[in-house]
Amino acid sequence: MSNLQQLYKQTSHYLGGKLLLMMIGFLSFSLFTRVFSVADYGAISLVLNSVLVLTAVSKVGLQHSVQRFHPDFASTGDPSRLRLYFSTLFLGSGAIAALVVGVFCLVVWTTPMSFFSASARQALFVAATLIFIRAVRSMQSNLMQIEQRAALFNLSEILMKAATVGVVCALLFRWERTVRAFFSGTIVVEGIILAAFMYPLFRRHLLSARSFDTSFFWTAIRFSMPLMAAELAWLVLDTSDRFLIQHYLGSEAVGYYAAAYGISAYVQDLMIGSISLAFFPVCLKLWTTKGQAETQSFLSRSFDHYVLAAVWIIVTFTLTSQELIVLLATKKFHEAHRLLPFIVGGLMLSATQIFFKPGLLIHKRAMNFARVTLVAGVINIVLNVIALPRIGLLGAALATLISYLVWALLISWESFRVLPFRLEWGSWFRYAVAGLCSVLVVSLVNLTSDVATLLAKCVVSTAIYWGILWLWDSRTRELLRHLGTTVRETLAGLSTQPEKAIDGDAFIEETPPVLGRG
Repeated sequence: MSNLQQLYKQTSHYLGGKLLLMMIGFLSFSLFTRVFSVADYGAISLVLNSVLVLTAVSKVGLQHSVQRFHPDFASTGDPSRLRLYFSTLFLGSGAIAALVVGVFCLVVWTTPMSFFSASARQALFVAATLIFIRAVRSMQSNLMQIEQRAALFNLSEILMKAATVGVVCALLFRWERTVRAFFSGTIVVEGIILAAFMYPLFRRHLLSARSFDTSFFWTAIRFSMPLMAAELAWLVLDTSDRFLIQHYLGSEAVGYYAAAYGISAYVQDLMIGSISLAFFPVCLKLWTTKGQAETQSFLSRSFDHYVLAAVWIIVTFTLTSQELIVLLATKKFHEAHRLLPFIVGGLMLSATQIFFKPGLLIHKRAMNFARVTLVAGVINIVLNVIALPRIGLLGAALATLISYLVWALLISWESFRVLPFRLEWGSWFRYAVAGLCSVLVVSLVNLTSDVATLLAKCVVSTAIYWGILWLWDSRTRELLRHLGTTVRETLAGLSTQPEKAIDGDAFIEETPPVLGRG
């Protein structure tokens, strides 16, 4: 359990931040679903997904180069080498993002008005600024991760999320309750956060056009392009359904779908987002120091723990979907509750990527990931085209679940070709039985109040699921004991020890972090 304890200990450094972000996210979700109509909420979702896709294009995968090449430049201790590193990657990323923003605005300007309303065109112009801001911010986020600045990473994410909610609410209630106000507030906050983190780079003279190195820039591009292809393929799989729903069913249907997807994504990020930040470095350390067998054992055990938790999450959301949607988003979004169990199931399947990607990345098979993801994305599009006109929104939710299932099967097959690990089918059967027992019992619970019903279903289903497995499955008992020990040790260590890099690499400890110091 030592490797798993290390993983969960590192995960706990990010978990607190993720928990606060989820709470803020649910608060903002409840506020915005009450302020905006279902159609406006759908329009916001479409614009945000457009920004997401174009941001991925504008990054050209250079955010991965920030982590890949940092040791090569930081370990030298030469200020001119650091200046070349930052100037090339940050200025190069900013220039590409500015070009993408310009092309996007030109396309929006020349597109006939029949494609979208005047208000939608205005919102797209305003939101275009986010493409540039988020492309450069992704470079900063990766820099904080490679410098192991978990506290700073959490603080910046929480501050940005909370400030965005506050500023957007101020604009909505003091200026106008429009989609334009939502994006204006978002741009103001994210722009300020970007400026605050760019300031140390300028102060330390790490950004200079004269230090831009064309040769290093193309080296970074060649390294990043396969990873960008994988990211774009993932976005095809993850976001294309919103645009198809808009085409077939309209903005109101997008609003329902976005509400169910938003809740599912917050929970997925809480569950897997913290682990994903720490997972690959631990795998890489095991691979380089202890070899293939130890890495395979670690992947097997950690994946088993994930399935254990994922079944519990899916069961809980299946039982509480109706009460949860009404409580968080009001009855006008009630239609979304039918979609929630399918979307949660799909996103739980999508999160399995953190267990299958290490083998592909270690063996330099990033394009395999991109190819499989693109195939699943095409399947998602085809299923939506077939199902949306016939069975409506439920067809989109089913398409999400099926396409992610196909993706998980394909990516596991690709990963197992280079780094196979044991799958605990016997344990998974016990998890499924415990989940089924929980559903059969808790589905009978129905109190007079939605809040009381929600709480009762959560408590009873959790007690049944984990209670059955505590009695039946020795691995679950072992895990819960070790998690308790890890939590106690982490809480004790946070008050007495400084934050350290998980790899203990000398360059991280000896090189002053660029972000977080004046």
